[in-house]
This record gives sequence, C-alpha cells and structure tokens, in this order.
Amino acid sequence: MINQKICLKRPVSFNSPDTLDIRIYDSFVGKIPVISVRDTTDFEQLVTNIAYKGVRPDGIEKTGASFISGKTTRFIILSAKPYSNVPASELGLSDGNAWCEKSLLLRQAHECTHYFTKQTYGISNNILHDEIMADFIGMYEAFGFYKAEWFLRFMGFIEGSGSRLLFYTKNLPENVRKAVSELAVLSAEGLERWSKIDIFKTMSTDERIRQMCRMGFEGFTLL
Repeated sequence: MINQKICLKRPVSFNSPDTLDIRIYDSFVGKIPVISVRDTTDFEQLVTNIAYKGVRPDGIEKTGASFISGKTTRFIILSAKPYSNVPASELGLSDGNAWCEKSLLLRQAHECTHYFTKQTYGISNNILHDEIMADFIGMYEAFGFYKAEWFLRFMGFIEGSGSRLLFYTKNLPENVRKAVSELAVLSAEGLERWSKIDIFKTMSTDERIRQMCRMGFEGFTLL
C-alpha cells in the first residue's frame, strides 16, 4: 500500500513489511496519519525515498522520526529505534523491547509538539528551547512522568549514548555554549518539578505547551 500510494516513484524493498503499521493518530493537534516502522533499514529507506528523493542523507542512522509536510500531504514516519540511541540499560529499564515501543510513542508526541507550535504560532524552530519542550511532552505522553536525568542523557549532558547537544551548540563560542548548557540543565530540572505539582496535572497537553511557550527558556529554570 505504501509503495502504491506514497512511494510510487521510489518504491521501497521492505525487509519486514508485516511490521509496518499505518493509522490515524487522534493527537492533541488534530488527526495525523502515522506510519510506524519497526525495521531500522525499512525506516531509513522509507524516509530517504520520501523526504530526500532517494538520496540517502548523512546521519540518517541517528534519525528516529520524520514529519512529512507538503501542500497536500501531512504525516509522520516513526521508527522504534531506542530514543536518541540511548539503550534501555542507561535509563535503568530492563526490557529493551518495551523501551523501543515507548521510544516510538515519545517520538510521536515530540513531532506533534513541533507541529502544534507551528500551527499555533506560525513557527517551529529547530532550536534547543523547542527540543526541551518537545522532549518534555514526548516523555510525559509516553510514560506519564518526566525525568530531567533522562532528558539530559538523550541530549548528551550525561556521559553515555546521547549526542544531540552538539547539534544545537556546535557553532557557539565556548563561553556561550557553557552558559546555554547550564541553562538547559536548570530548565530540565525546573520542568520536572513543574510536572509534579497539582495544577500541572489538571492541564491538557496543549495547555502545557502554551504555558511553556509563554514561559520561555529562562522561565523553565524558575519553576
């Protein structure tokens, strides 16, 4: 079906077609088609053929999701790779397969958060502030709680497998990079405190995102 409807010009030779799942996700930002791909090779080839017109991009092995948005199309492609390439053992989780399924759910909410900010505010920036928000919503939607330590591992603040921090700070002077990193750590800790208070638990997902957008980066540290 995917090759006939979506990849007609560049069909994918799927390794595990039976593990693909296509559904309509009734998200906090509306109904969005989602393609879940559990085979890593299938995911990378699908994203390459759709988003990059068949030219495999550098670093796609580190990619776990892709939001395809065109004039007439809008859908998400998700993989079940461990989120941010962080294995279950680094998070103190014993079930690697369950972590892969949670990673898929985390990515789903993460991508929807970016889409929500674009729909609501007209922008969706690939910056650290937006990543903090998207990871916060993603983790809470997937697990029902938020851990600053996990976010810091995903980003690479804590030594381990996560390495996303460099992408957001690589072009900054050393003193600015250090200041931004310290602010991000304080922000993650502030958001964890926020996630545990009663008023937070009464808010809808879109209300939480709106509140974070109003607070801004430095506001996270004051929570």
